[in-house]
Amino acid sequence: MPKEFHSLIPLDEARSIVLQHLPVARTTRVPLSRAADFILADKIVSTIDVPGFSRASMDGFAVIAQDTIDAREDRPVSLSLVGRVSMGRLPEIEISSGEAAEVSTGSMIPRGADAVVMIEHSQAQGDIVQVRRPVYASENIQAAGSDISFGETLLYPGTLLQPREIGVLAALGCQEVTVRMLKVGVASTGDELAPPGENLAAGQIYDINTYTIAAAVADCGARALPYGILPDEKQAMAGALHKMTGECDLILVSGSTSAGAGDMIYRVMEEMGELIFHGINLKPGKPTIFGLIDGKPCLGLPGYPTSALTVFSCLAAPAIRAALGRSHRWRSAAGRLAGPVRTEGRRQKLAVGLSGDLVYPVDKGSGSITTLAGADGIIDIPAGVEFLEEGTPVSVELFAEREPDSNTLIVAGENSVLLEKQAESRPGCLRLLYAGPIQARIYLEEGVADLACVWGLDRPWQGTEIIWSGEMEMGLLFREREDLSHLADISLAGWQRDSSLKSAFEVALQERGIASPRFVRSAKTHRAVAAAVASGRADAGYAEKEAAEEAGLGFEFLARNRISLLARNESLEDSRIRSLLQALSEKEA
Repeated sequence: MPKEFHSLIPLDEARSIVLQHLPVARTTRVPLSRAADFILADKIVSTIDVPGFSRASMDGFAVIAQDTIDAREDRPVSLSLVGRVSMGRLPEIEISSGEAAEVSTGSMIPRGADAVVMIEHSQAQGDIVQVRRPVYASENIQAAGSDISFGETLLYPGTLLQPREIGVLAALGCQEVTVRMLKVGVASTGDELAPPGENLAAGQIYDINTYTIAAAVADCGARALPYGILPDEKQAMAGALHKMTGECDLILVSGSTSAGAGDMIYRVMEEMGELIFHGINLKPGKPTIFGLIDGKPCLGLPGYPTSALTVFSCLAAPAIRAALGRSHRWRSAAGRLAGPVRTEGRRQKLAVGLSGDLVYPVDKGSGSITTLAGADGIIDIPAGVEFLEEGTPVSVELFAEREPDSNTLIVAGENSVLLEKQAESRPGCLRLLYAGPIQARIYLEEGVADLACVWGLDRPWQGTEIIWSGEMEMGLLFREREDLSHLADISLAGWQRDSSLKSAFEVALQERGIASPRFVRSAKTHRAVAAAVASGRADAGYAEKEAAEEAGLGFEFLARNRISLLARNESLEDSRIRSLLQALSEKEA
């Protein structure tokens, strides 16, 4: 007698059960050359400045800016050419007033020079350089640490390492990186299956699920270990599953999950471990099973390819991402039905295609290969709905995992330790785009950013609302308190030119009678200022109290500064923004 399904449970309950039995990811070190598509395990904080020296950003001549102040096209200024700085070499010359040195893009700036005259605005004749246009101090020079500052947090745990992240790690000199690894065993069952490349016997078909599911596993950031086709024989299947649990963290097996006489994986699971559920009230996906074998989670997927991939996206993908420390994000596209759809009344994941904003069913039955090939994704039809009219708005859950992520909230503007901590605790949900208030406003108005973070704003910009604000204690960070008694003589960590904190620091110094402070570096983040002071790269700096406490530095209070988050008026109900506001309110509480 065929065995009946255990009681069918709702999809949401099944997902909750799977997430309560997550596989345990491990960490390992991998060479940077092989780190692509792994999940970062550690926070990456820069231990160097990038660039590590001030360098020319244009071909031309390194000069003292004051020497060029009178230069004009018709009245060029003549400077003595005292040498040339080769690429990748330490300059052997020093520039004095009235002198210039030839430099190339990327070469070090010789001591004494504070600007570069572009070659287009100058002309060398023997040992004389004619300068036809004035330059200001720091023009055409990329300062040390202006790209990446020592102590700056660049990447957070849970980040998927793609080409841009690999580039950042290379720029920091990382030869290896610590990543999270999850080994997922993937197998199919069924005597009717044959591996691709073999000749098909009568009644056989090629194994599809091993390859589609393995690819989907890799797309989630885990390592898929294909075990091929398991035999439909009880003892042999038990031996294969035991081997998989010994080598993997999560087991995914498709086929042999139904309640028919020839389907046995649930029987093997009952005998080897614990069968937690068998059967979901979902179409397709009714015969899905889940349990533990040798303490490892094992998910049995339906045998039909579209059903297997659908259940994978509903249950396995969220579990894999959660185990790796990544938030699971449903890739979706809005559309409207191109025609009416009839259903059976129980919850259904219907395979659909997309043409512009038109959504049309491609479901020819869960066993159809063309269903899988033609589907862009699925739509979720709730239980109890038997008919959807033409033009009904729907959301398509996309199969493609590489679509741009519309669920990441982009915050442009000034740095805040509070927001950095939110980015750390919400991997993949928050991206911080550091910019001054002017550029932050542009990003917000153009839709590049969802929020702008601004210090010291009195009222919102036109078309925006201040959705959150808070006061932060700002002051001087130091290693030795006595250094503060002679601020004019010590080295200071300042802020980049477009930051409002740059002017705030300079005003604070002017109030102490310091008109020409000795800034040795500029930072983009409070933690980078603190790291510069803690490491001895600067004697003091200006940043949040929290950054000083994290770095074990002294702190002298100067002012309470207000930081504000602004959103466009039409974005106030954005669920991502509401989620961030909830997190911020919980932090304050």
